[in-house]
Amino acid sequence: MWWHAVQRWASGSRIRTVLLLAGWLSLLLGVAYVVHLQALFVEVDRVAGHAQQLRAEQTAKVERAEALSVSDAQRAAASRALEASRWRLAAGGDSASLLEGIAYQGQQHGVFIEHLELLPQILQGEYVELPMQLQVEGSYPALAAFAQGLAQLPRLIALQDFSLAPVQAQHPAQLRMQLRASAYRGERPGIEPLALSAEPVAERPFLEFTRNPFERPPLQQYRQHLEALPIEQFELVGSLARQHTRFALLRAAGAVHRLQLGDRLGRDRGRIVAIEEHQVEIIEEVFVVGKGWLERRRTLTLKATTGTG
Repeated sequence: MWWHAVQRWASGSRIRTVLLLAGWLSLLLGVAYVVHLQALFVEVDRVAGHAQQLRAEQTAKVERAEALSVSDAQRAAASRALEASRWRLAAGGDSASLLEGIAYQGQQHGVFIEHLELLPQILQGEYVELPMQLQVEGSYPALAAFAQGLAQLPRLIALQDFSLAPVQAQHPAQLRMQLRASAYRGERPGIEPLALSAEPVAERPFLEFTRNPFERPPLQQYRQHLEALPIEQFELVGSLARQHTRFALLRAAGAVHRLQLGDRLGRDRGRIVAIEEHQVEIIEEVFVVGKGWLERRRTLTLKATTGTG
């Protein structure tokens, strides 16, 4: 047996006996160390898992706190809007004050009130609805400011059924707007005007409206639109001659554009240099590595139409 062999080897010398005892001691210490380390590893894994769980719980709590904060802000905004509506509902006043407010808004924003018709009142439980039909005339920014001004009157007013059209086709800057408005007044017994608060909540700021949908965009904006399209999207569909000047009719992005000599188009600074009845010559500026900026000539040709016979 190996154990008897070890005993015989150790009994031959005291040094061998000491080495044998030291080896056994080292072995026992190693086993104890491994067992202790294993317990430590288990404890570390347990602590790490607990820490990860705590982080997940903290993240969930932060998300719930943020959601509650957003909900509180939305609830506060809804409460302010409700307070404003209740204020306007209680501060309705009579029809004369309402008409005076509408006339003041028209005068303030430069809007001419062509027609104003008060329709029969409608009893809606605890409030009364006063519908009216309006027809006004003015510029697009003035009409937009007028509509916003009506919504800011000290009276609960709802605007609906808008229609907008130019007064004259050749002058699209002047517009005529028709709309239906409904003013509301509280009818609950015991509520007096201005009983809820001395002043309404802060009014919403006015928005700026400057773009008339019936007018063409500015020339600079129109040119920038053509220069943003690739030249491959342009198609020659015809030409016009007027007083010794020829115009090219190019179709791109679903619209036909009338261009003349010198007009730019395409993303490579294309410039129209020649317009003939059946073709258009364009010179582009392209950058070539090692050569710099070079001119490139492009030709758009009118496609022949095929007839049936």
